[in-house]
Amino acid sequence: MDPRIKLAVEIMESELDQPLLVSKVSVRLGLSASRFEHLFKRETGKAFKTRLRESRLEKARDLLIDHTLSIKEVAFAVGYSFTPNFTRDFRKRFGKPPSQTRNRSA
Repeated sequence: MDPRIKLAVEIMESELDQPLLVSKVSVRLGLSASRFEHLFKRETGKAFKTRLRESRLEKARDLLIDHTLSIKEVAFAVGYSFTPNFTRDFRKRFGKPPSQTRNRSA
């Protein structure tokens, strides 16, 4: 994998709770936004935003198993500032809302 894209994935994984814009990440890597997006998709098979959303939702699923955080806190911990958007994306990705995921893991 291109080392710049590997670094982008590391940034993504370590900063899931932060707003990560293509333009900001590409500057950190010394690439134009369009070149970064092209390289990222070529190397990972997915667009940056798609991979970011998937990473956030995977982390959220892990956090839901730990019952110390509310669903709202989980949403914020993975970079969502609006809980209904988190719930919509979670349901779309996993086929059930966060509350059912939490209940089944109890």
